Amino acid sequence: MSYFITAISNGGASPEQSLVKLARIGSNNDKDFADMFKFEVPSLMVGTLDSLMKLSDDMGKTDAIVESIVRKIEKTGKELSAEARKASELTVGGVPAQRYIQQFAWDFAKYPNRRPLKELVSLITGGVSDIDEELKQLGTAFADKQGALAEAKRNKAGNLMVAELNDVLTQDVMRN
Repeated sequence: MSYFITAISNGGASPEQSLVKLARIGSNNDKDFADMFKFEVPSLMVGTLDSLMKLSDDMGKTDAIVESIVRKIEKTGKELSAEARKASELTVGGVPAQRYIQQFAWDFAKYPNRRPLKELVSLITGGVSDIDEELKQLGTAFADKQGALAEAKRNKAGNLMVAELNDVLTQDVMRN
């Protein structure tokens, strides 16, 4: 599924009127070319032109970092679903990703719109970095558990050289 976020000038009209106009342009009588959803972002503190230009230069790198972490999460989710032989959909806060994007609402408590853009970008980047670190820790723990399970299976199915004798020599075997 691909999404394009488009910013349009509303020409003094309400955002709802602009969305209706854009939806009318994006469809014909027979079928829609695309589904359109309102994606509201609050007015943010821009600061000076110089700070905005510097932030714009940094955004390419920040975008690449965030996208790589999201792709890593997606890849890990697909791999775990394949291993479990069970299809599962990735969610954002318990909501399917497609619905989350369609019903996006700015989290003012987490990201106050009265903070400078540079600070908001730092908050978002920090949150994504924390998620990446948690993913690494969970991946390491999962790999450890898989290794322990493989070793237990090997010991159970192996010969007497690697098997745990307490498991092999039960009381019934010792009596006979």
